[in-house]
Amino acid sequence: MANSNLAVKASVLLLPMMAASDIAWQIGVEKRDRQSLRVPILHRAPWMIEPKNTPVAGVKHPLLRRQNLRFDVMKEYYPFYICGRTRKGELIYYEEMGKIDMTKLHEHGVTISSLLAHYEACTVFAFEVLQPHEGAQMLSVFDAQGCSWKELKGDAMKFMKTASSKMQKQYAHRNCGVVIINAPGWLGMAWKTFVKMGLFDRETIDKTRILTEEETFSGLLELIEEEQIPKKYGGKLVFEGGKGGEDNCRKYSTDEILFRHFIVSQPQNRQQVKP
Repeated sequence: MANSNLAVKASVLLLPMMAASDIAWQIGVEKRDRQSLRVPILHRAPWMIEPKNTPVAGVKHPLLRRQNLRFDVMKEYYPFYICGRTRKGELIYYEEMGKIDMTKLHEHGVTISSLLAHYEACTVFAFEVLQPHEGAQMLSVFDAQGCSWKELKGDAMKFMKTASSKMQKQYAHRNCGVVIINAPGWLGMAWKTFVKMGLFDRETIDKTRILTEEETFSGLLELIEEEQIPKKYGGKLVFEGGKGGEDNCRKYSTDEILFRHFIVSQPQNRQQVKP
C-alpha cells in the first residue's frame, strides 16, 4: 500500500535517581507553561545515547524485550511515530496511511504477526516509558494524504482490523481521540464502511474527527499548540535542525530516537535488516 504500493530549545536537568515519568515531564516546557507543566517540550539529551544512562534500562515488558531485527524496515514502510504533546499534555501518535507499503514489508520478511507485535510494542513503550503514569492518554492522528480506496484491502485491511481490535480491547481507556487529516472526498464513505464492519467501537467513533486538507492545520490547532505541530502540517515543530525534510518528525523526534535506541541497543537486535 503506498503508491503501490512535534520547537522550543530546552535545558536538560537530570538527576541519577529520577524516574522515567519525572524525566519526561521535567526536561522542559514553554515559558508560559512552566507552572502547569501541561505542554512538555522534549529535547534530545545525553542519556538517550548511552544504554547504561537511559531511564528505560529497567523496563521488562516482554514485547519490548523480544527480538526485532526489522525495526528499521517497519518504521520505513509502515510510517507511524510518536511526536509532541497535546494542549492537555497527552502523547500524540501519527500514522501516514498513504505511505504504507505492504509489498515492501513482505519483501523484507515482515509478517502481519511481527508487524502487529511492533505496533503494540510502540504502544507499550508510550505508556511504560514516555508517560508511565495512571491516566496517561494518547491522541491518534491518521494522515490520509496519498491514500486511495483500492489500497485499503488485503493484508493492509487485515492488519488494520486486527490492530484496531487489540488496541480497543486493551488500551481503549488510553485513547483521548482520533483525528483523520488530509482526508480525501471518498473517505466519508469509507468511514461509514469501517463503522459497519465493526472496525471501531462506539466510543472510538464518537471521539473521531475527519478533516480535509484545508481543515487540517486549524483542526489540529484546536487540540495542539502550534509549537507542537510538525512543520509539515503547518506547525513549528522540528528536530535536529529540520533534517529529513517532511520526514523530520517521523525520523528525528525525541520520542522516536529513544524508542529506536531502546530496541536496537539490545544485543539480539543489533544486526538490523536494512530497508
